[in-house]
Amino acid sequence: MRRSIFTLFLLIAPVLAIQSVQEGVYTAAQAKRGQKIYLEECSKCHAENLTGGDGSPELAGKDFRTKWSGRSAGTLFELIRKTMPTDDPGHLSTLQSADLTAFILSANEFPAGQTELGRDLAVLNEIRIEAKK
Repeated sequence: MRRSIFTLFLLIAPVLAIQSVQEGVYTAAQAKRGQKIYLEECSKCHAENLTGGDGSPELAGKDFRTKWSGRSAGTLFELIRKTMPTDDPGHLSTLQSADLTAFILSANEFPAGQTELGRDLAVLNEIRIEAKK
């Protein structure tokens, strides 16, 4: 019995694995699309350089990385999707929200990869935002 439980664990362990943003979870092209959306939808409150202002938090830099370290990409994605922009929350599509999340990760110097950041919240919740090691 013990061996079969161990075998089962080995089979499901890859499914349970938590991925890091350090592993390249978005593409450069996706971040570029997100930048365009950011400039149109977000920069009026968070500034063109993502520094924030007037009650809007910064979205890039040491304070952002400290605040978000240990949280999931899914949490950031959902915050964007449900509450942004504050003058018209919820109007961004899931694709736009994923692209914006990719842009924010890029602006924080997390590496791009070969696969776009998806829109499946369960998968996004398994991606951890972690400062550089």
